[in-house]
Amino acid sequence: MLAVLLLLSFFWFGIGLTLEDAIRLGLENNQEVQAQRYQLKRYLYELKAERNLYLPKFSLNFSYNTLSDKQYMNVPIFGSIPATKRDFKNFEASLTEVLFDGGLRGARVSIAESSVKVGQYLLAEKKQDVALRIAQAYLDVLSMEEVLQAYRKQEQAIQEQLLRTEAFFKQGLVAITDVLQARVRLSEVKRDLRDTQGKLDVAKANLASLLYVPEENLGKVEPLKVSPQDVSLEQAIQTALAERPIIKAYAESVYQARQQAKAQLSLLLPSVILQGKYTYSDQNPIVSPKGFYSLALGVSLQWQGFESYYRRLALLEEEKKALSELEDIKQKVTLEVKSAYQEYLTARDNFRVAEDSLRYAEEYYRLSLEQYKNQIISSTDLLLAEASLTKARVDKTVSYYNYLKAYYKLLRSMGVFP
Repeated sequence: MLAVLLLLSFFWFGIGLTLEDAIRLGLENNQEVQAQRYQLKRYLYELKAERNLYLPKFSLNFSYNTLSDKQYMNVPIFGSIPATKRDFKNFEASLTEVLFDGGLRGARVSIAESSVKVGQYLLAEKKQDVALRIAQAYLDVLSMEEVLQAYRKQEQAIQEQLLRTEAFFKQGLVAITDVLQARVRLSEVKRDLRDTQGKLDVAKANLASLLYVPEENLGKVEPLKVSPQDVSLEQAIQTALAERPIIKAYAESVYQARQQAKAQLSLLLPSVILQGKYTYSDQNPIVSPKGFYSLALGVSLQWQGFESYYRRLALLEEEKKALSELEDIKQKVTLEVKSAYQEYLTARDNFRVAEDSLRYAEEYYRLSLEQYKNQIISSTDLLLAEASLTKARVDKTVSYYNYLKAYYKLLRSMGVFP
């Protein structure tokens, strides 16, 4: 329902799409996330089923019986007396409560509760993966839009330069080659515009696909105002080891293995059962009353060789396996954080260099334009200055959004995105 309302607001009212809305919409519609939600619901139902093991077991039995012959009982003096009816009914209702089972039910409930936590952690992990993909697609759209604007500024600047060059040519101040060179450069920029527009269309299609909405209903993508916060590598690793849902899921696997071993151990212990029963039978016509109540307290102990013992040993090995897998996933997450951290540092430095380059290019173009107007430099020199300015603008835009991508990827590796 939330996804429908968001989509209608974008389509009817022209409300811009923010990154938060995009992530919310994508998570609402994503089928991978939905599959994890179904899995979590399954675990919740299984937990409810396991908790019902603490309730008394109700049993109800009824049978209608027909014998081939009526049975008689020979009694001295009295002769043959009917012992059973040929057709009779049996009915039995009972309530059975397990008073002690060695901790079996508690272990099964604990395992089910742990499974619910695993489902929650895996759902959170999947949500973070999907959210990162949506954020990257969102940034791709913004990046291509700004690159497109940079080329449009370049197109406008070259058109103005072409007009000046044509005016200078009419005055005999420049050669026809300068005019032709400006026209060629204008054609190249228009080609870059078409190419960038195509990339923008692809980026929007990718974002719409991740949001499960028609591309024409995507609406305007709102710009971001993000200031990445630097963290140390040690802090990033510690945060990841504490916050990553996948690590928590593997930790629950260790706990489940221990509880399974505990459940297996309980099978070596006796169980105590209390049963209340009502029995009715009209099979014997001379027996009265036909129905009666009974209360029974029983102890049951069952062994089959050393089966439970060896199964418990197998589960202890399963616990060791789970511990090894937990350590392995911690190492993989640590490596993932280190890789994302290095990408973040590189992207941050590249962005700072691009900012400096843009300042230099803007000053270079400003001075070149003044010199060209005063016929100090040629049209070729001005075109080179303009090309440097456009490249600096594009590089700054691309490096900025790569910087944000690297930042979000680092947060994802730490388990704190979005």
